Amino acid sequence: MAIFLGYKTAELVLNSAHASEFLPTDETPAQCGFVDDLAAQQFDASKYGLPVDKPLDIVVGSRKMRRRRKTITCHVSSMHLPHGAYLTVAPDVFVASPALCLLQLSSSLTYAGRIKLAARFCGTYAPSKSEKHGFITRDALAAPEDLISFYQQLPRSRGRALALEAARWALPKAASPMETKMALPFYLPWQRGGFGFPRPTMNYELTLSARGTQMTGKGLVKVDMYWPDAGFGCEYQSEAFHKGDEKYGQDIGRQLAIESQGKTIRMVTLEQLRNPAQLEYLAGLVAAHLGVEFRPQRGRARRAELIADILQD
Repeated sequence: MAIFLGYKTAELVLNSAHASEFLPTDETPAQCGFVDDLAAQQFDASKYGLPVDKPLDIVVGSRKMRRRRKTITCHVSSMHLPHGAYLTVAPDVFVASPALCLLQLSSSLTYAGRIKLAARFCGTYAPSKSEKHGFITRDALAAPEDLISFYQQLPRSRGRALALEAARWALPKAASPMETKMALPFYLPWQRGGFGFPRPTMNYELTLSARGTQMTGKGLVKVDMYWPDAGFGCEYQSEAFHKGDEKYGQDIGRQLAIESQGKTIRMVTLEQLRNPAQLEYLAGLVAAHLGVEFRPQRGRARRAELIADILQD
């Protein structure tokens, strides 16, 4: 007897700083009964930042297991699932894994929304309203290849094509929501409104020269978005920091240290992503550094829609 958290509830639970500690299980709704009152009431939703005024999304194995309660919403799933489709949160409480959660939500999310969710699971951050900058830092919960492998084992599942596409476009190792949002326009296909450039590496580790180390006090730095073959990258510059702020000075110092050894780093702001003319100009600079053809008219008709989708929280 157990309860299985899925859909939006699973997404919120997976945002928790504890999520990387959840262990995979073979338990699935199709194999277990359903304790609607005891397990659900004992589950400490507040520990995972779940809203107290919204029902829990519970997955059950058959229609006869559904319960009508104001505190829960039942979803039926009787399909056979691979090992690790659910993770253990607490005794008798399981949550959909990142791969299964993305599958469950894929039909209700937008194109960029699906990719952002996949990137979040594969990144080292999760949104948090209680944090000053709107997110926490935690270990990645999955890798894109993990998600892809999971969907390949479920060839007939609902939402599979959408979730699989999102997994294939998600970049791992992003350290903040804005790093993911910054990267997406540049490498997503022009048919969707992106620029179609080669995929960058997120949080690329760059070893500094002796001079660079002297300038920063560090021998190793990470670049938010980087193309190693081109020696070029971009750093997101938050509007929360201004000239004179310590963080701003650190970012500029790191940029100078990296450029002292022949690399090029561009600072990118939210305003540049929002402004079509500025974004297109920036894309032209990126294309020149990467040595790729730049045809801004390709995808322009869908670019505003894509950017709005990407920047939407």
